[in-house]
Amino acid sequence: MIESARRLLLSKSGAQGCDCTVVTKMDEKLQVLEQVPLLASLGEELMKDLAAGGEIVAFKKGDLVVREDDPGDALYAVISGRLQAYTRLGSGHERVFTTYSNGDYFGEMPLLSGETHWCNVRTLNDSILLKIPRELFDAVLRRDPRVAASVLGRMGHRIKELRAEKYRAKCSTIISLFSALPGTGKTTLATNLVASLVRETHEPVLLLDFSGRRSAAPLTRRDRLSSGNGHALEESVVHTPHGYDRLDLELGQDAADAEKIAPLFGRVVKQYDYVLVDLPNRVSRSVFSCLLQSDQIYVVTKNEAESLGQTRELLRDLEKHAVSVMPKAKLILTSVQELGTPRVEEAERKLGQQIAYVLARIPEADIQPEQGNESPYVVRRPMEAYSFVVRRMARELGNVLVGLALGSGAARGLAHIGAIRVLEREKIAVDVVAGSSMGALIAAAWATGKSADEMEEIALRVKGRRAFLKLLDPMFPGSGIIRGLKITDFLYSIVDDLTFGDTVIPLKIVASDLNTMEEVVFEQGKLIDAIRASISIPGVFRPVLNDSRTLIDGGITNPVPVSVLARAGVSRIIAINTIPNIDEMKERERCRAELRRATGGIVTKAVRETGALVDTPTSIINIYMRSMHAMQSRMAEQACVEADIVIRPIPRESVWYDFYHPDRYIRCGEEAATAVLPRLKELVPA
Repeated sequence: MIESARRLLLSKSGAQGCDCTVVTKMDEKLQVLEQVPLLASLGEELMKDLAAGGEIVAFKKGDLVVREDDPGDALYAVISGRLQAYTRLGSGHERVFTTYSNGDYFGEMPLLSGETHWCNVRTLNDSILLKIPRELFDAVLRRDPRVAASVLGRMGHRIKELRAEKYRAKCSTIISLFSALPGTGKTTLATNLVASLVRETHEPVLLLDFSGRRSAAPLTRRDRLSSGNGHALEESVVHTPHGYDRLDLELGQDAADAEKIAPLFGRVVKQYDYVLVDLPNRVSRSVFSCLLQSDQIYVVTKNEAESLGQTRELLRDLEKHAVSVMPKAKLILTSVQELGTPRVEEAERKLGQQIAYVLARIPEADIQPEQGNESPYVVRRPMEAYSFVVRRMARELGNVLVGLALGSGAARGLAHIGAIRVLEREKIAVDVVAGSSMGALIAAAWATGKSADEMEEIALRVKGRRAFLKLLDPMFPGSGIIRGLKITDFLYSIVDDLTFGDTVIPLKIVASDLNTMEEVVFEQGKLIDAIRASISIPGVFRPVLNDSRTLIDGGITNPVPVSVLARAGVSRIIAINTIPNIDEMKERERCRAELRRATGGIVTKAVRETGALVDTPTSIINIYMRSMHAMQSRMAEQACVEADIVIRPIPRESVWYDFYHPDRYIRCGEEAATAVLPRLKELVPA
């Protein structure tokens, strides 16, 4: 039955929703129906009637089987393949409810209740279904009222299950790794990525090894893997000491192997949330079938001329197929020796495609021989550059990305350095960082590889008023009172001529459009241009002209860029807000009033050293900055509602221009992050 249906499926030209029936054996249909709990009380005779009238229906990957709000016309049982239940939201985005695979069923609720389908169901892989039409199902139930009562009783239980399914947003993911040549680091990436998926998601992970590096049985001789109750799969996999399972199979190049791919994928996703497929380094019908049936494809290329050239040819070959796999393919560049050398843009130019991930070269001393039980590099060296990117890939696949939002606050923003020191010390890895104003400068420095200690050394360069004032180049009042040329030179000393593509951590910098008051998010180009725009406090620094836009301080429109991370798909967000709220401002003024009374209004040297009584509203700039901070305070509080953890390093005495006491703010940031450390470790477990 199944083999004939597969042959029918492979012969289809790709038309949507084919209802082709295949004549088959009664016992094979019964085997499928017996897996449907809803039908357990029907009895042998009624089950045979359903099997006799049931149809075997084949669908290609991407076909729509049922539509939301359409009346129910049949009960569907999955023989092989994988399908997804989803709905389309008013925003245009999709919400995934659940995934069906071998042995699952759907369509029973509208069939029994007379209501319409509650979601769309589409195929994720080539799929074969057993379809029981409404007329046949109703006729069987009418023959025995007791059976009908039993089925309706089960319906109540099924309603509860469906309610749970409507709030699930998880489905298994199949990821294929492919390369044009051997020696690209693809297999090393495969073993490290599956280990990272286990550590980051704590869910079942399978490495399906088609690479040929180990002796394995041909796929065509392992029919039991794609059918039955899963015992054959359990007997075939190897349980590794690192938490993931491995299944070694030899993948042939002919049509017979290609036909086996969709049923095999349908079986393994029943037991594993993530299936990583290590493919051979050749293009064949069976390899293309794996690529076509995968949810995600990683094309791995080495940072060498031959590998880049061969990969470009491979990408061109893949684009020629009638059904393109390129929309779901991401490029990975391996063996990059150091930051920015060579530029990522150079490799992208040679490939003609954008590179998604850049993997550093693993030192020779850390490369272990392939013996099956070796400890992956990400386990032995979790905070090294290579491991950092692989962990981010795993978190992205598992929808558990960790993001850090660094807010504005002028000198108070130096507290970000202290908070980052705690993250580094506790090995809390961050996958994406976003910053506004002062937070943009700290975010950029950190994203390019500078540690908290290095950033503190930079901050100490301007400790003291004389050193700080050397950075300022006053201009005749116009669009600002500071030209910003010396500040730009200072920024160059921190980030040089690096671009967003050169960062170790993906970076987003927020500025504001002066004319439209819209948020502007930088994600590409030179870092220096984005930082200079984001720190341009209106009225203080001259605005920056960029692509016909006049850009000013990012804190004007988004003082703590939590929303920027959320829109990027980051699910775990840590925010650092250095702007005092209204209650904190009132408390500070109360303390200052008491200090004035105690000192008779005399500002002593000791008082100045603490920073107290300095920020008095005696100048236009101070009045303006206080007004702006009051506005930003409300915006920052609202922005932080979306964050999972908010770190608030607010010293009792602080002023916006106090860059000549950096250690005070850095220490405050470290203390504030330490105070929430248990919550940080809970959010981002090691």
